[in-house]
Amino acid sequence: MTRRPRSARGRWLLGAACVLPAALLVARLRAASHSDGAALDTFDIRKEAAAQVRLPRALREISGLAVSADGRVFAHGDERGIIYQLDYRTGAVIKAFSLGMPPVPGDFEGIAIVGPRFFLVTSTGRLYETREGADGAAVPYEVSHTGLGAKCELEGLAYDPTDQALVVGCKRPSARALRDAVTLFRLRVDRRATAALPDVSIPIASAVREAGDKAFHPSAVEREPRTGNYVIVAGPQRAIIEVTPAGEVVAARSLPRSLHRQPEGLTFLGDSAILVADEGGNGAGTLTLYPRVR
Repeated sequence: MTRRPRSARGRWLLGAACVLPAALLVARLRAASHSDGAALDTFDIRKEAAAQVRLPRALREISGLAVSADGRVFAHGDERGIIYQLDYRTGAVIKAFSLGMPPVPGDFEGIAIVGPRFFLVTSTGRLYETREGADGAAVPYEVSHTGLGAKCELEGLAYDPTDQALVVGCKRPSARALRDAVTLFRLRVDRRATAALPDVSIPIASAVREAGDKAFHPSAVEREPRTGNYVIVAGPQRAIIEVTPAGEVVAARSLPRSLHRQPEGLTFLGDSAILVADEGGNGAGTLTLYPRVR
């Protein structure tokens, strides 16, 4: 079901889309689900079950999604540090605030919310931290260099409260040691802590089980609240895999191609639904909701 948003209060337009390489034969990923009780098995990821809304022009190139502790949905684009609060039922922008004025530029590729703290990550490993602002506000921010950009082009950001970690997806590895795996880096939210957290490494062969290919490039990652597993989306392939924190693939699904041009963001509405954001290309970006059925 597609409905036009009632209103759009965002004040800025966004730049060019981030194009990911196509490398996965999604049709055969359905056969990869092999774990009873996997989170993806409890959602109805079919076109017939989906509810889809269009986004305003300011979010034509939507790049990330996150949900606050009180259930509000936030999103960002991919060229400037602007955060939007959305009504996921209509696609309308409720408010928008920026990191600085003019908004700080960057190839922003993921958002996570930790209590009152908002985090944005760029493809080159810059991590921005800020707080929520009023509509139209320019908020102060801090930026740190994670060093991960030297290893990978990054895409996707999530928060794991189990060990207070930010989880960052490696879309395209440059370090040779990472080329045979799908890697999720984990960073401590408390940057004063000295002990490093282990990364999650998923062998390519497992990530693309039954797919007949050799690559899987994340465009979004999120932690599923019931199981604590990580759900990873590969954009152009319209593929989703679910992995344990130990890196075991427990489920895989494909998204309906007629509804998804290029999935770039994913989050969970509590434990009731999956919400997927797609870039619009020459058209409108979209939000698509898939309900939990058991």
